[in-house]
Amino acid sequence: MRAHEFAVDALERDLKNPTSHDAIDHIMQTIARKHNISAKKLHDVFVEKHGVVPDKWDRESLTELNFLGSECTKDCSGHRAGYAWSKQKQRVPNSHSQSFNNGAALQAAGK
Repeated sequence: MRAHEFAVDALERDLKNPTSHDAIDHIMQTIARKHNISAKKLHDVFVEKHGVVPDKWDRESLTELNFLGSECTKDCSGHRAGYAWSKQKQRVPNSHSQSFNNGAALQAAGK
């Protein structure tokens, strides 16, 4: 088993009762350092395995809604869509959706 697979196993165990998205980020950063991989690699391998981002692994346990530190009004889908769009297009949009723009700006900022 490769290092990133061990890291995903550790992340699955540690995501049982996260208290916030910031807590998930801290868990991921700690596990990534321990397994000598990037947090992005850990995130990507987790998504590849489960088809969802770690934030949605146990959505019912989360008590606050934010995406990479940016507050969301509903389910963060606008932030996620803007993030994915900006990652693909390599630029920041000028959308009528503030949450879409926020997600794109986060990606452009390297988060």
